[in-house]
Amino acid sequence: MLFRTFAQQLLTWLRFIPRPDFAAQIVPTHPTPEEVKPGMMLVVGDAKYQKWACFRCPGGCGETILLPLNKAQRPRWAVSTDWLGRPTIHPSVRQLNECRCHFWIRQGRVDWCPDD
Repeated sequence: MLFRTFAQQLLTWLRFIPRPDFAAQIVPTHPTPEEVKPGMMLVVGDAKYQKWACFRCPGGCGETILLPLNKAQRPRWAVSTDWLGRPTIHPSVRQLNECRCHFWIRQGRVDWCPDD
C-alpha cells in the first residue's frame, strides 16, 4: 500500500497521470458515516466478493452514497481498481436529491455527465 501511494504521488507530481478525486480501499465491514471520508471509496467485501461501494457525493452535498455491488441484485454497479488503487464505477451515478448531480468515476476521476 505504501509503494502504491508513493508511485501515485510520484506519477502525479511528474504529471504522467492527473490527480485522482478518489482512491479505493477494501474494508471487511460496512463503515459508519464518519468513516467515509471525502476522496475515499470504501469497497465492502474482499478481493473476490464485493458487496457495497461507499463514498461521499462529489457534487458538494456531502451525502454518503451506497452503491450495491451484488451481482444478483438490481440495480447494481461494478467497481474495479487499477494498480494505483484508482476506482472505476460502471454504470454512472445519478443523485436525485437536492444535489441533482450525474457523474462517472473513471480511474479515480469524476467525469460529470451533461444531463438533458
